Amino acid sequence: MKKLTYFQALAKSWKAGFQTVDFSVKIILTLGILIIGATQFPSYLNHIQKRPGVALEDLVLNALPSMDVSVPIFTVLYSILIFSLIQSLKKAEVFLLYAITYVCVTIFRMVTITLVPLDAPAGLINLADPFAEAAVYGTASPVTKDLFFSGHTATMVLIWIIIEGRIAKILAGITCILIAFFLLLQHVHYTADVIAAFAFTVASYELAKVIKKWHWIPFSAVMLTLFALLLTVFRHAAVMYP
Repeated sequence: MKKLTYFQALAKSWKAGFQTVDFSVKIILTLGILIIGATQFPSYLNHIQKRPGVALEDLVLNALPSMDVSVPIFTVLYSILIFSLIQSLKKAEVFLLYAITYVCVTIFRMVTITLVPLDAPAGLINLADPFAEAAVYGTASPVTKDLFFSGHTATMVLIWIIIEGRIAKILAGITCILIAFFLLLQHVHYTADVIAAFAFTVASYELAKVIKKWHWIPFSAVMLTLFALLLTVFRHAAVMYP
Protein backbone atom coordinates (compact mmCIF):
# COMPACT_ATOMS: atom_id res chain seq x y z
CA MET A 1 0.00 0.00 0.00
CA LYS A 2 1.35 3.41 -1.00
CA LYS A 3 2.38 5.53 1.97
CA LEU A 4 0.33 8.69 2.38
CA THR A 5 2.03 12.06 2.17
CA TYR A 6 1.87 14.35 5.18
CA PHE A 7 -1.01 16.39 3.77
CA GLN A 8 -2.92 13.29 2.64
CA ALA A 9 -2.62 11.78 6.12
CA LEU A 10 -3.65 15.09 7.69
CA ALA A 11 -6.72 15.41 5.45
CA LYS A 12 -7.74 11.79 6.05
CA SER A 13 -7.44 12.12 9.81
CA TRP A 14 -9.38 15.39 10.08
CA LYS A 15 -12.04 14.25 7.63
CA ALA A 16 -12.63 11.14 9.74
CA GLY A 17 -12.74 13.27 12.89
CA PHE A 18 -15.30 15.73 11.59
CA GLN A 19 -17.55 12.89 10.48
CA THR A 20 -18.40 12.35 14.15
CA VAL A 21 -20.35 14.73 16.36
CA ASP A 22 -18.15 13.81 19.33
CA PHE A 23 -14.89 15.00 17.79
CA SER A 24 -16.46 18.01 16.08
CA VAL A 25 -17.95 19.39 19.29
CA LYS A 26 -14.80 18.74 21.30
CA ILE A 27 -12.36 20.39 18.91
CA ILE A 28 -14.59 23.41 18.18
CA LEU A 29 -15.32 24.01 21.87
CA THR A 30 -11.69 23.57 22.92
CA LEU A 31 -10.30 25.88 20.25
CA GLY A 32 -13.07 28.38 20.99
CA ILE A 33 -12.07 28.51 24.66
CA LEU A 34 -8.42 28.99 23.71
CA ILE A 35 -9.19 31.79 21.27
CA ILE A 36 -11.59 33.67 23.55
CA GLY A 37 -9.27 33.21 26.51
CA ALA A 38 -6.33 34.55 24.51
CA THR A 39 -8.20 37.80 23.85
CA GLN A 40 -8.42 38.36 27.61
CA PHE A 41 -4.78 37.62 28.49
CA PRO A 42 -3.40 41.14 27.81
CA SER A 43 -5.97 42.81 30.07
CA TYR A 44 -5.52 40.19 32.81
CA LEU A 45 -1.72 40.45 32.82
CA ASN A 46 -1.92 44.25 32.83
CA HIS A 47 -4.01 44.08 36.02
CA ILE A 48 -1.67 41.50 37.59
CA GLN A 49 1.32 43.73 36.86
CA LYS A 50 -0.21 46.45 39.06
CA ARG A 51 -0.56 44.39 42.23
CA PRO A 52 2.01 44.17 45.05
CA GLY A 53 3.81 40.87 45.48
CA VAL A 54 6.34 39.02 47.56
CA ALA A 55 9.99 38.60 46.59
CA LEU A 56 11.27 35.13 47.37
CA GLU A 57 14.71 34.23 48.63
CA ASP A 58 15.98 31.82 45.99
CA LEU A 59 19.25 30.02 46.65
CA VAL A 60 19.55 28.80 43.07
CA LEU A 61 19.12 32.29 41.58
CA ASN A 62 21.55 33.70 44.13
CA ALA A 63 24.16 31.28 42.84
CA LEU A 64 23.57 32.12 39.18
CA PRO A 65 24.74 35.26 37.38
CA SER A 66 22.13 37.21 35.42
CA MET A 67 22.58 36.68 31.68
CA ASP A 68 20.42 37.67 28.72
CA VAL A 69 19.66 34.44 26.85
CA SER A 70 16.45 35.67 25.23
CA VAL A 71 17.56 34.75 21.72
CA PRO A 72 18.37 31.09 22.52
CA ILE A 73 15.13 30.76 24.51
CA PHE A 74 13.00 32.22 21.72
CA THR A 75 14.76 30.35 18.92
CA VAL A 76 14.82 26.93 20.55
CA LEU A 77 11.34 27.05 22.08
CA TYR A 78 9.45 28.23 19.03
CA SER A 79 11.37 26.01 16.64
CA ILE A 80 10.40 22.87 18.51
CA LEU A 81 6.89 24.23 19.19
CA ILE A 82 6.27 24.69 15.46
CA PHE A 83 7.64 21.21 14.78
CA SER A 84 5.38 19.63 17.43
CA LEU A 85 2.30 21.45 16.11
CA ILE A 86 3.01 20.34 12.55
CA GLN A 87 3.52 16.78 13.76
CA SER A 88 0.38 16.70 15.92
CA LEU A 89 -1.81 18.23 13.19
CA LYS A 90 -1.25 15.07 11.16
CA LYS A 91 -3.33 13.18 13.73
CA ALA A 92 -6.55 14.96 14.68
CA GLU A 93 -7.00 13.05 17.94
CA VAL A 94 -3.45 13.88 19.06
CA PHE A 95 -3.98 17.55 18.26
CA LEU A 96 -7.25 17.50 20.22
CA LEU A 97 -5.42 16.09 23.26
CA TYR A 98 -2.72 18.75 22.79
CA ALA A 99 -5.37 21.51 22.77
CA ILE A 100 -7.32 20.17 25.77
CA THR A 101 -4.11 19.87 27.76
CA TYR A 102 -3.18 23.45 26.88
CA VAL A 103 -6.57 24.66 28.10
CA CYS A 104 -6.02 22.87 31.42
CA VAL A 105 -2.47 24.25 31.73
CA THR A 106 -3.71 27.77 31.00
CA ILE A 107 -6.47 27.59 33.61
CA PHE A 108 -4.14 26.12 36.24
CA ARG A 109 -1.63 28.88 35.48
CA MET A 110 -4.10 31.77 35.63
CA VAL A 111 -5.47 30.46 38.94
CA THR A 112 -2.02 29.99 40.50
CA ILE A 113 -0.78 33.38 39.30
CA THR A 114 -3.85 34.91 40.97
CA LEU A 115 -3.39 32.97 44.21
CA VAL A 116 0.38 33.44 44.48
CA PRO A 117 1.28 37.15 44.11
CA LEU A 118 5.01 37.45 43.55
CA ASP A 119 7.38 40.26 42.69
CA ALA A 120 9.99 39.74 40.01
CA PRO A 121 13.22 38.02 41.09
CA ALA A 122 16.25 40.16 41.90
CA GLY A 123 18.54 40.52 38.90
CA LEU A 124 15.78 39.90 36.37
CA ILE A 125 16.63 40.67 32.76
CA ASN A 126 13.47 41.19 30.73
CA LEU A 127 12.81 38.30 28.37
CA ALA A 128 12.51 39.43 24.76
CA ASP A 129 9.78 37.25 23.26
CA PRO A 130 8.16 38.93 20.22
CA PHE A 131 5.47 36.26 19.90
CA ALA A 132 4.39 36.45 23.55
CA GLU A 133 4.46 40.25 23.42
CA ALA A 134 2.13 40.24 20.41
CA ALA A 135 -0.16 37.29 21.18
CA VAL A 136 -0.21 37.06 25.00
CA TYR A 137 0.92 40.30 26.61
CA GLY A 138 -0.50 42.60 23.96
CA THR A 139 2.30 45.07 24.61
CA ALA A 140 6.04 45.46 24.32
CA SER A 141 6.13 46.73 27.92
CA PRO A 142 7.68 44.13 30.24
CA VAL A 143 5.30 41.86 32.13
CA THR A 144 7.24 40.48 35.07
CA LYS A 145 4.66 39.27 37.60
CA ASP A 146 3.13 36.32 35.73
CA LEU A 147 5.42 34.06 37.70
CA PHE A 148 3.90 31.01 39.39
CA PHE A 149 4.15 28.92 37.33
CA SER A 150 6.40 29.36 34.28
CA GLY A 151 4.50 29.40 31.00
CA HIS A 152 7.60 28.85 28.86
CA THR A 153 8.59 25.81 30.91
CA ALA A 154 5.04 24.46 30.84
CA THR A 155 4.96 24.79 27.05
CA MET A 156 8.22 22.85 26.75
CA VAL A 157 7.00 20.11 29.10
CA LEU A 158 3.79 19.78 27.08
CA ILE A 159 5.80 19.51 23.86
CA TRP A 160 7.98 16.81 25.43
CA ILE A 161 4.88 14.84 26.48
CA ILE A 162 3.03 15.14 23.17
CA ILE A 163 5.82 14.88 20.63
CA GLU A 164 6.19 11.49 18.92
CA GLY A 165 9.30 9.60 17.87
CA ARG A 166 12.16 8.41 20.07
CA ILE A 167 14.76 10.90 18.82
CA ALA A 168 12.29 13.81 18.80
CA LYS A 169 11.21 13.02 22.38
CA ILE A 170 14.82 12.82 23.59
CA LEU A 171 15.63 16.15 21.94
CA ALA A 172 12.47 17.70 23.39
CA GLY A 173 13.43 16.46 26.87
CA ILE A 174 16.91 17.94 26.60
CA THR A 175 15.47 21.19 25.26
CA CYS A 176 12.94 21.30 28.10
CA ILE A 177 15.69 21.14 30.72
CA LEU A 178 17.78 23.66 28.77
CA ILE A 179 14.94 26.19 28.55
CA ALA A 180 14.22 25.81 32.27
CA PHE A 181 17.89 26.51 33.04
CA PHE A 182 17.98 29.50 30.68
CA LEU A 183 14.94 31.02 32.40
CA LEU A 184 16.71 30.76 35.74
CA LEU A 185 19.93 32.10 34.25
CA GLN A 186 18.05 35.17 33.04
CA HIS A 187 16.32 35.40 36.45
CA VAL A 188 12.95 35.54 34.70
CA HIS A 189 11.45 33.03 37.14
CA TYR A 190 12.04 31.65 40.59
CA THR A 191 13.13 28.03 40.87
CA ALA A 192 9.72 27.16 42.34
CA ASP A 193 8.01 28.56 39.21
CA VAL A 194 10.00 26.24 36.96
CA ILE A 195 9.60 23.13 39.11
CA ALA A 196 5.87 23.72 39.54
CA ALA A 197 5.49 24.01 35.75
CA PHE A 198 6.60 20.39 35.37
CA ALA A 199 4.08 19.17 37.96
CA PHE A 200 1.12 21.22 36.72
CA THR A 201 1.69 20.31 33.07
CA VAL A 202 1.88 16.59 33.77
CA ALA A 203 -1.28 16.90 35.90
CA SER A 204 -2.99 18.82 33.08
CA TYR A 205 -2.08 16.12 30.57
CA GLU A 206 -3.44 13.35 32.79
CA LEU A 207 -6.64 15.33 33.36
CA ALA A 208 -6.98 16.02 29.63
CA LYS A 209 -6.62 12.31 28.81
CA VAL A 210 -9.52 11.52 31.14
CA ILE A 211 -11.76 14.35 29.91
CA LYS A 212 -11.09 13.58 26.25
CA LYS A 213 -12.53 10.05 26.63
CA TRP A 214 -15.90 11.32 27.83
CA HIS A 215 -18.97 11.67 25.65
CA TRP A 216 -19.23 15.15 24.19
CA ILE A 217 -22.07 16.20 26.54
CA PRO A 218 -20.26 15.72 29.89
CA PHE A 219 -17.07 16.84 28.14
CA SER A 220 -18.75 20.10 27.17
CA ALA A 221 -20.13 20.61 30.67
CA VAL A 222 -16.69 20.23 32.24
CA MET A 223 -14.93 22.41 29.68
CA LEU A 224 -17.52 25.18 30.01
CA THR A 225 -17.18 25.01 33.79
CA LEU A 226 -13.41 25.40 33.46
CA PHE A 227 -13.97 28.28 31.06
CA ALA A 228 -16.29 29.96 33.58
CA LEU A 229 -13.55 29.59 36.20
CA LEU A 230 -11.08 31.24 33.84
CA LEU A 231 -13.43 34.17 33.21
CA THR A 232 -13.95 34.52 36.97
CA VAL A 233 -10.19 34.77 37.46
CA PHE A 234 -9.98 37.44 34.77
CA ARG A 235 -12.85 39.36 36.36
CA HIS A 236 -11.30 39.15 39.82
CA ALA A 237 -8.05 40.68 38.57
CA ALA A 238 -9.95 43.49 36.83
CA VAL A 239 -11.89 44.35 40.00
CA MET A 240 -9.00 44.05 42.47
CA TYR A 241 -6.30 45.76 40.39
CA PRO A 242 -8.01 48.24 38.04
